[in-house]
Amino acid sequence: MSNSQVDPISLSDRIEVIDVLRGFAILGILIGNMQWFSGYGMMPPAVAALDSTADDVVKFFVHFLIEGKFYSIFSFLFGFGFALQIAKSEERGDPKASLFKRRLFWLLVIGLLHGLFIWAGDILSVYAISGFILLLFRRKSGASMLKWVVGFWAAPVLVYMLLYAAFLAFAPPGAGTPPDVERQISQWGDAVNTVANGGYWEIFTGYNLQYIIGRYIGLFAEMRWTKLLAMFLLGCYAYRGGFFQKPREHRPFIRKVLIYGLVFGAIGNAVLAWTMTIQPPFPPSALGILGTVGYVVGVPSLALFYIAAGTLLWQTDAWRRLLAILAPVGRMALTNYILQSVICVLLFYGYGFGLFGSVRAAAATAIAFGIFLFQIAFSTVWLKFFRYGPLEWIWRQLTYRHRLALRFKTPRSTAESAH
Repeated sequence: MSNSQVDPISLSDRIEVIDVLRGFAILGILIGNMQWFSGYGMMPPAVAALDSTADDVVKFFVHFLIEGKFYSIFSFLFGFGFALQIAKSEERGDPKASLFKRRLFWLLVIGLLHGLFIWAGDILSVYAISGFILLLFRRKSGASMLKWVVGFWAAPVLVYMLLYAAFLAFAPPGAGTPPDVERQISQWGDAVNTVANGGYWEIFTGYNLQYIIGRYIGLFAEMRWTKLLAMFLLGCYAYRGGFFQKPREHRPFIRKVLIYGLVFGAIGNAVLAWTMTIQPPFPPSALGILGTVGYVVGVPSLALFYIAAGTLLWQTDAWRRLLAILAPVGRMALTNYILQSVICVLLFYGYGFGLFGSVRAAAATAIAFGIFLFQIAFSTVWLKFFRYGPLEWIWRQLTYRHRLALRFKTPRSTAESAH
C-alpha cells in the first residue's frame, strides 16, 4: 500500500441520495427504538391490555411500516458504502482493505461504549462484527452474492423451525406459559421502578447489563446477523450495478423493485404485524413460524420499496428540494444515532426525567418525531460551519490516523450544506 496520506471522500464526490436515504433510516430507527426507550414495547400483556385504541393502532403500524425495515435500509447502505470503500482500497493498492478493517474496529469500540454506558440496545457493534464477516464476500461475483442473500434470508426460518421442534420435544409441561396477571403487573412494576426512579449506577448494574445479555441472546436466536448480511450484500450488488451512481439509466429496474417491494412488503408485513399483536415470537410456536416467514418476506421487501421510492423521487426537482432536508441528518448518521440515545435515556431513565413506563405508543411516537425535527435543524446548522458531525470527525481521525480539518474557513450556505 502507498505511504501517501489517505483522506475521506470529498463532499463533491458524495452521492446525495445515499445521504437522504440514510437520514430517512435514522428517523425510522428512532421510531422503532422508541418502543424500548420508553418501555411500551416491553409491557406484558396484562399491562398492554390497558392501551387506548390510538396506541393499538400506532403499535400495529409501527410493526407494519417500521419494525426491521429501517435497520434493513441502513444495512443496505452500509453494504453500498463497503463496496465503495473496497473499490477505493484496490485503487490505492490495498487489497487487504486495511483502512476498512480499521474503520470497523473503531465502530466496534464506539458501539460497545454506547451499549455499555448509554443504551443497551446498540446496533453499531453488531454492524461492526457483521462487517468483518462481509469482508469474506468481497471477491464474490454478483450472481454468487444474490445466492447468498437467498440463503441468509432462509436461515432464520429454518432455525426457528428447529427451535420450535426442540421446544416441543424437550420443553417441560407448562414451559413458556406467561405468568399470571398479578405476577406480570408485579414484574413490570419492579422494572419501571428500577428504570424510572433509579440513578445511573443502579440502572447500569440492575438493568443495562441484563438488557445487554438478553439482547445479544435474542439477536442470535432471531438470526439477526444473517438478515444484516443479506442486506449488506444487496447494497454491494447495488454499488456494482451503478444503481445510485447512474439512477436514470436504471429507472426501469428500480421501478420493478418499487412494485415488487410494495406487493411482497404489504403481504409479508400484514402477516408480521398480525402475529406480533397476537403472540410474541418466543417461546417458539406455530404462529411464530408464520411470523418469521412474514418477517423474512416482508421486511426486506418493504425496505427495498422505500429505497426505490426515495431514489425515484430524488430524480424530480420538487421532491429533491423536499427530501434534501434529510441529507444533513444522513451525513451525521453516527452522531445522530448516538444523540437519539442520549436524549431518550435522559427523557425516560431515572437520572433524567424518569418517564419510562408512563408513555404509551402514540405519545412515544410523537416524541420521536419531535426529536427528529430537532435533529434536522441541528444537523443543518452544524454542517454550515463544520465538515463532519462531531462523532464522524473523531471516527474518521481514528480511521485515517491523521488530523482532519473540522471547521470551514467561512460558513456554507444552507443549499451547500445539504449537498
